[in-house]
Amino acid sequence: MSIYTHLLAFLVSFVAIGLKGFQTKNISGHHIRATVITSYLMSFTDILFIGLVAEYGWQLAFSSGTGAALGMVVAMVLHNKYLGK
Repeated sequence: MSIYTHLLAFLVSFVAIGLKGFQTKNISGHHIRATVITSYLMSFTDILFIGLVAEYGWQLAFSSGTGAALGMVVAMVLHNKYLGK
């Protein structure tokens, strides 16, 4: 497994979990259009992530976990900045 595989796992997790954090804030803030758009994006990234895990397994846990943590924090900050608290 190459460094590029770990980088891809990091990026996919960053986006996938970031979208979930963004979605949580959409729902709590009643942002209906943003909720619909984010739902589709979440579906695409979830399928991509499932494919990565199916191919490479648990060895992606650290790189994807790091991406997930950073993705959630960035999503919260961006949502607060652009759509309000």
